[in-house]
Amino acid sequence: MFKVDLERNELVALEPTDYSAIGLKERFNIQEWVVKTPWILGEELLVIGKEVILPSGKRLDLLCIDKGAALVIIELKRDDSGSSVEWQAIKYASYCSNFLPEEIFNQYASYTGKTPDEAAKSVEEFIDSDIEALNKSQRIILASKEFNSEVISAVLWLREFGLDIQCTRLAPYLDKDNELFIKPETIIPLPEAKDYIEKKEVKNRKTAISKGWTGYWFVNVGEGKHRTWEDNLRFGYISAGQGLIYSKALKRLSVGDKIFAYMKGVGYVGFGEVQSESMMIKDFIVENSKPLLECDLKSESPDENSNNELLSEYAIKIDWIKTFSVSEAKTFSGIFANQNVVCKLRHESTLNFLLKEFK
Repeated sequence: MFKVDLERNELVALEPTDYSAIGLKERFNIQEWVVKTPWILGEELLVIGKEVILPSGKRLDLLCIDKGAALVIIELKRDDSGSSVEWQAIKYASYCSNFLPEEIFNQYASYTGKTPDEAAKSVEEFIDSDIEALNKSQRIILASKEFNSEVISAVLWLREFGLDIQCTRLAPYLDKDNELFIKPETIIPLPEAKDYIEKKEVKNRKTAISKGWTGYWFVNVGEGKHRTWEDNLRFGYISAGQGLIYSKALKRLSVGDKIFAYMKGVGYVGFGEVQSESMMIKDFIVENSKPLLECDLKSESPDENSNNELLSEYAIKIDWIKTFSVSEAKTFSGIFANQNVVCKLRHESTLNFLLKEFK
């Protein structure tokens, strides 16, 4: 790093140093610089807490909010990051991810001496997003003079899996008059290539998912004593039960998941989106606010064991997007089929066939 001497029209080399060598502390010096000038880390941040004590007794260096309404956990190290700072920050971030907006406002109020209402107003004025987006995501910023190679490797690996974690180097230099200069430099992700790197990381994650799993679920439906495809279609649901080994499979599905419904020995008959978590069939309510078991169901005994948590039929609400009658079921020789109630659809030729048939 050089200082420009305009009078002599020359560059004067600055001497790299260590914070410890000149008696500066992590908490009382570096931390205060960041609090007063948070954009040294490369962006506008609203500091809402310093030395935040967590239930474990550990202290989180700085807690901030960024313009996108994400909580930002900042961990500061003086001359060297050590070999586990990223794991320390991840634990802090996991705890902070559960903060409700009211807790965030109270934290900021406690830090600034404002009332919770004043704190809430300040946060709303700072962020560029709706307040509903507050703490929907979390980020980590690690700042140090130098970073251990193990930390760099771990951070790059974590980013591949979608964790928003950044490394910023704060390097100190002295001139001939012993004046101190700080050179901030974000090294992961490189600012000049940030958009490219982030897009590539997203693409790599999607590619990894598509290679291992199509993103769609296979679900068995059937005709029998406890359930029929006609009922599934008419009242918008799927079900399984009469034993925990069957009903617990439905818990693998989450709201928003896309499923292909398969009928054993016949073929694929439906494509839909999950609209609810799994529940005992006696608790399932159809759109007209009527219990499913009080509807005109075609199945013979859907209510069998309905008060027994282990043996009851369980149901999930489905928004059927495209369906076929049993006589129109879609199949081909070698199509994927499975005896499990629910499993991931990984068979590429089956998926390509279904996407075409179900348009």
